[in-house]
Amino acid sequence: MNKHQQSGMTTLLIISMLLIVALLFSLASYKNLFYQIKRTQNEVLARQAHWAAEGGLECGFTEISNNSDVNTNLDVCNRLFGKQPLTLEIIMNDDKSVLTSKTDNDYKKITKTIVAGGVKSSGVIKSSADLYFNGESSIFPDPNNKAADLSWECSLLRYKNNIYLHKSGTKVNNIEFEGASTPPIAGFDLEKNKCIPEFKTVNAKKRDDFESDITLDSSLDLFKETFGVDRSQWQIVKDKVFVDGNESRETKCIDKITTSITAEKRHVWIEGDCKLDGTDLSLLPQEHGNDKGIFILIHNGVLEMNGSAVYKAVIYHFNHEYVPSGNKWIGTFLDGRQFPDTYMTSDNDSFDKEAFGKKVVAHITGSHRPTGGFMFDTPEQVTYFQYAGMLTYDGELITDLLAPFSKPRWQQGSWHDF
Repeated sequence: MNKHQQSGMTTLLIISMLLIVALLFSLASYKNLFYQIKRTQNEVLARQAHWAAEGGLECGFTEISNNSDVNTNLDVCNRLFGKQPLTLEIIMNDDKSVLTSKTDNDYKKITKTIVAGGVKSSGVIKSSADLYFNGESSIFPDPNNKAADLSWECSLLRYKNNIYLHKSGTKVNNIEFEGASTPPIAGFDLEKNKCIPEFKTVNAKKRDDFESDITLDSSLDLFKETFGVDRSQWQIVKDKVFVDGNESRETKCIDKITTSITAEKRHVWIEGDCKLDGTDLSLLPQEHGNDKGIFILIHNGVLEMNGSAVYKAVIYHFNHEYVPSGNKWIGTFLDGRQFPDTYMTSDNDSFDKEAFGKKVVAHITGSHRPTGGFMFDTPEQVTYFQYAGMLTYDGELITDLLAPFSKPRWQQGSWHDF
């Protein structure tokens, strides 16, 4: 056989083998390329699902925030993403709720926690001012936290710095719920529910008699707790929600209030001193009347209240960078210079009586009671209670009046996108 003919066969065989090897490499490369293409497609689908779920979450939060209600219907968000059908669910737990956005078949699921409002504002009286009690105060408490069926960790009073009890005849008493004219929360049984003993102050004549329903809270920031912003931003709060009572051009405080409030505008801001007597308080929405409750804020002034009316209101006294000029109480028993024995406390507190008198910026006397309670946001100043009333706590009214300031917000660190 001719060797040249054999070499042609060898060349053909080598070329065939090289082509086969090249084909194998091509097939291997194609398989890897196909895998990469599929992976890229999956990545695209995964990101589409992720952003659809995140968009649903943001849509749901916007609906909740706009309505200030975690129970808002979220169907509109479910219908926004046609190619990525979504399901939005919210599970509520006290003041926090978990909002979940997920695609069909749970392909992508994102959850985030919503805080339904600001910090819970517990207590019938809340004060960054020093409080001086002179008289017997009986208080229907805020149930606050449920300890067990029909048993509550009640809250009467939260204060930031000091509380003083006058030496003669002064008592602070938690009278629980029976006898209250209004349940503190909807569906609350006034006869069966009780405060547990550790949270029930009975006839306290000095600070050692206080139980856990009266608490010292040195970190109390009453303005931020109530309105959700720093107290230096009070103008923003005023402009956003309140009616300016001073624009009425009335001179008496009660006239500034009554001419400013309407069925739609129930938050009134009074600049400067405010004095309300029994006749004035009877012009406010009364406990058993049909008018809705109101929020009265007195800013940078002295507050005087007396009388015996029971009215649907929250009283908020707010002094910011304000010191009364002179001594507002000259000639009265609050003038420490004239009556050096006025401020005798059961705990034998020692202080400069004249300086103490000048710090008094609120004098609350009589037996009147705002069903929304008192908030005294006047740090390093004094509220003087010469009081003989039964303070009432209407939690439904407080929730209603604080709703404009209780926009839901994301809880920091609650993001889960895995």
